[in-house]
Amino acid sequence: MALLVRILADSGFTPLQIMAWRGGVQAMCSLGACAALKVNPFKVHMGWKKFKWVAVRAVFGVVGHLLYYTALAKLSMGVATVLFFTNPIFTAILAHWMLDETFTKDQRWLMFVALFGIGLVVVPLSPLTLLGIGISKWSICALLGAVSVALAYVSIRIAGPRVHPLVHVVYFSFVAGVGSALLVWIQGESWHMPNNSAAEWTAVLGIGICAFLAQYLMGAGLLLANAGPVVTMRNSNIVMSFILDAAIYHTRPSATSAIGAIIITVCLFKMVQLL
Repeated sequence: MALLVRILADSGFTPLQIMAWRGGVQAMCSLGACAALKVNPFKVHMGWKKFKWVAVRAVFGVVGHLLYYTALAKLSMGVATVLFFTNPIFTAILAHWMLDETFTKDQRWLMFVALFGIGLVVVPLSPLTLLGIGISKWSICALLGAVSVALAYVSIRIAGPRVHPLVHVVYFSFVAGVGSALLVWIQGESWHMPNNSAAEWTAVLGIGICAFLAQYLMGAGLLLANAGPVVTMRNSNIVMSFILDAAIYHTRPSATSAIGAIIITVCLFKMVQLL
C-alpha cells in the first residue's frame, strides 16, 4: 500500500486527498461487505460504552495514517515505513497500560534497543540524535503516526469481540472520506482528479481495496490475540518497502539506516516470541 500512496503523492495528490479517496473506496467495500454478511454497522452493542472506542479507533487511525502519508511524500519509502511500523512498540506499551497485557522486562530492553535502531534510521551517525536534534519533521510525523495508530489498535481490543471488525472499518472509512474531504475544502486545496491513465485509477482504487482488506483482517486478528504480536506481523512491510524503493525509485539506504531497520525488525519479532 505504501507504493500506491507514493505513486499518488508523486502525481500531485496531497495526503488529505489520498485519504479522502481511500475513505470513499473503502466505504463502498465495507458497506458492501456488511450487506453481504448482514452486519448492521450502525448498531453497536453496549451503546456509548463501546461506540466511543469505535470512534477513537476511527479518528486516531485516520490521523496516524495521514501523518504516515505526509512522511511518505517527503522521505524515502523505506525510511518512512520503518519509522511508521515501530507502532508495535507503542501498541505493546499502551496495551500493557490500558489492558494489563503482558510486557516483560526482556521486552522492555528490546524496546530500548529498537529505539537505538530508530535513531540510526532518522539521523544516521549523528550523536545529536539522542538529544532529538537534527531529526527532520517528516521523521517525527512518521513516529507520531505510529503512536496514533497504536492507540487505534488498542481501542479495537477495548471495544471487544461484540463489535464486528467491519463496524470499525465502516466508521474509519466515514471519518477518512468525509473528514479529509472537509479539511481539503477548509484549506482551499485544489482537488486533484485521477488522469485518464490506468496507473492513477488503479492506485486510487487499489489503495481503498487494499486498506479495506488489511483493516478487516487486522481487526479480526486483534479480537483473537493480544495486540502486540498481531500488529508485529505486519512488519514484513518494512522489508518490502526497502526492496520496492530500490527497484522502482533506485533509492539506496545508507549503511547505518539499513542497520537501524534490521535492528528494529529483529527486536520486534523477538518481542513477539516473548509474548
